Parts: sequence; C-alpha cells; structure tokens
Amino acid sequence: MGRALSVLRLLSDSRTELSISEVAAKLGLSSGTANRIIRALAAERLVARNPQTESYFLGSGAVLLGQAAQRGFGLDKMMPILKRLNQETEESVNLSIRDSRESVVMLRVQSTLPLRFEQHTGARFPLYSTASGKAILAFSPNAEAYLATLPTRLDKVTPHSLGTRKDFELAIQETRERGFSIDEQENVEGVRSVGAPILDESGIAQAAIVIQVPAVRMPASRVKDLGKRIIIAAQEASSFVPPDRPLAP
Repeated sequence: MGRALSVLRLLSDSRTELSISEVAAKLGLSSGTANRIIRALAAERLVARNPQTESYFLGSGAVLLGQAAQRGFGLDKMMPILKRLNQETEESVNLSIRDSRESVVMLRVQSTLPLRFEQHTGARFPLYSTASGKAILAFSPNAEAYLATLPTRLDKVTPHSLGTRKDFELAIQETRERGFSIDEQENVEGVRSVGAPILDESGIAQAAIVIQVPAVRMPASRVKDLGKRIIIAAQEASSFVPPDRPLAP
C-alpha cells in the first residue's frame, strides 16, 4: 500500500508522464516491482498509460477521488470565491493548505494577463517563505512548535527571503495584527503576494487564500487594497469549512 501511494504521489507531483523505469529510479524500486504496482493502479483507473510513449499519468479514477475529497472538505464551494476574486483583480489566486513544513497549492485560478506567475496545483513551498504559510501560522495553535524547529538563520529561497527566525516571528505577528500576510518576493523573485487565513469555528486557520501578482503591478497602495479584498474572500470561504474535517495538521 505504501509503495502504491508513493507512485501516486510521484505522478501527481510530476508535470510530465513517467515511464516504468523512471518511476522505479525515482522511488528506488526494481523495474519489476514498479511494473506490478502500476498495473494494479491502472486496473483501478488510478493511473493511465499513453500508448504512444508507453508512459503513465494519473487516470480518471484519481480525478474522481480528488473531486470527492474536494467536496468532503468544502473546497468545491470555495472555488467560486477564488474565481470571483480572480475576475475582480485579474490576478492569479490560489488556495493552499499546510502539510507539515510546507505550503501546498490545492486550488488555482490563473490570471489571463500576459505577464503572470505560472503555477500548478500540488506545488509545494516552505512555510516561512510564503504568504500562505504566514497566514496559516499566524492563526495556528502549534505555530510556536514549528518556529522552534527553525534554525536561527533561514535558508534563503530568493535574495528577498527573510533571513532569520526572528524576522519570520515578526512577520507572523504583523500578519496576525493586520489580518493578512505579505510575501515580498520571498518565495519567487519578481512576484509579490498577499494571503489571508480561512478559519474554522474555533478561529484556527485551516487554509489560506493567496493573490499572486508580478511586482511591477504591485505598488504598496495596491497591497493594502488586495489585503482588504482577500480578507473578505477568506471570511466567506470560512463558512464552508466542515467542523469535523480539519485540513490543518
């Protein structure tokens, strides 16, 4: 079971189809073992084979499982909120959750403007370098536990990334006070972002909505405007968080 899940996770993270030999190499499996696992998954339509390339990708069964999971967590009801925010701002919008030490993109609405930040669902980034990570941790009861695991000096994702744990602690405090977070090109150079937490009934962040904008279209005055908009959107999305199915760890 564990190996099968590893194959599914690998295919979900890959932006291209993978052959059996590639799957085996990436997961440290023998070709025979990888072949047996993939055939079993294909029988359940969780993976599918491209007959021209003889490579594999996630199948229709995985799509149906994903849609069922989205409904179970209320994400299907949150997607219209992201789409409306995208239409109002003309910028890329995503919904991300925390997965251990990373922020993971669950839903995504891409900007249609020529200059935009390209991203895919399933993308993972460090919590400390993202607007989503700051927004979630600012309203998380175990933020202190996470902060305690960080080194005094942080690995920089970009030249603009926060340099120390103290800087990150301050950013979380500022996020808590203003109600939305800011990513000053800390995760992707040339992209500024604002994020707001999606809270459950207890006021704990279960996810975050983020607007990502090329820095050339994001003066300080616009940060404040988008911050106000995203707080409203996140508050609306909070009404769809199931009380008995937390997204946050």
